[in-house]
Amino acid sequence: MAGGFEANTRKKLIRQPALVKPAGGGPTTLAIQRTGLLARIYLNITGTVAGSGAALNPMGLSSIIRRVRLVANSGLELFSVSGPGYAHILQHLLESERGPVTPANQGTNVVADGAFNLDMMIPVAVSLMNFTGLVLTQSEQILVTLEIDWESDTAVGGAGTTVTATATPYVEFFSIPSSPEDAPDLSRAHVILEDTRTIAGPGEQIYEPLRRPTYLQLAHGFGFAAGGAGVDNFDRLQLRIEQSNYLFDGDVNAADIEFNLYHGIQRPRGIWVYDFMASSGLGNYLAARDRVNTSLITSFESVFNATSSGTLYTIRRMLIDLAS
Repeated sequence: MAGGFEANTRKKLIRQPALVKPAGGGPTTLAIQRTGLLARIYLNITGTVAGSGAALNPMGLSSIIRRVRLVANSGLELFSVSGPGYAHILQHLLESERGPVTPANQGTNVVADGAFNLDMMIPVAVSLMNFTGLVLTQSEQILVTLEIDWESDTAVGGAGTTVTATATPYVEFFSIPSSPEDAPDLSRAHVILEDTRTIAGPGEQIYEPLRRPTYLQLAHGFGFAAGGAGVDNFDRLQLRIEQSNYLFDGDVNAADIEFNLYHGIQRPRGIWVYDFMASSGLGNYLAARDRVNTSLITSFESVFNATSSGTLYTIRRMLIDLAS
């Protein structure tokens, strides 16, 4: 039929079995149903906190989620992000980029007794307008597993804290077109991974992302905290390739102006972002104008001057060639 993939497929949203937080924390897993082409997963995460106050986690309610992972065939990590990484950084960088994509998420609030919401969205495809990254789950050779690792109650609010929570996944997928010529390109994976490292003290720091992928976004967090208590534990910011070619050479003031232009909100204290997608316009307009193909270069470095010690959070959003 004429029209290609968009005209010959149907989008569907299917509820999956809920994942209940174990008493005291720990991992819960779910095998995603083998249906169609997986596009994204919505997570409705709700629960309650009781007895907190002895030692509140500075990352706030987001600390309840230690990590969310989406893994294909027990090897390829498509998504691996912590609760703090998602709430404080990633949710501001997805889809329309005008405010958080999950505004009900209260992860940046301080830990307090009562009900909470930590909704998340896992983008398997790049965006609503870009189908790169779709995963064919309707295959006996592919198993996609969702894992939510819950933090211990004590680590969230101190001794005596009790956290109950339930995560209900909703899977969005596309039907498989009947004609092979209408099938999407499945040769690349859309991958979002977070890692952390300890910064021992002030001075120049160099973060070298893994080379070979094509980078869509590179986001750092160093000094963010719940309840508006975040601070910028950095000043000079540089992104360079081949040792001397600077894609960004500025400071927090430049980061403020660019973040406001790209995202329409004030940059949260303690984070900065190299967004190679947003410069193509609101909603990305299907393209990633300034994406960086690191397979073509020999050096790719994020350089910043730390003004204190602490934990550096980094989220790498990438396209990976599955044939390589």
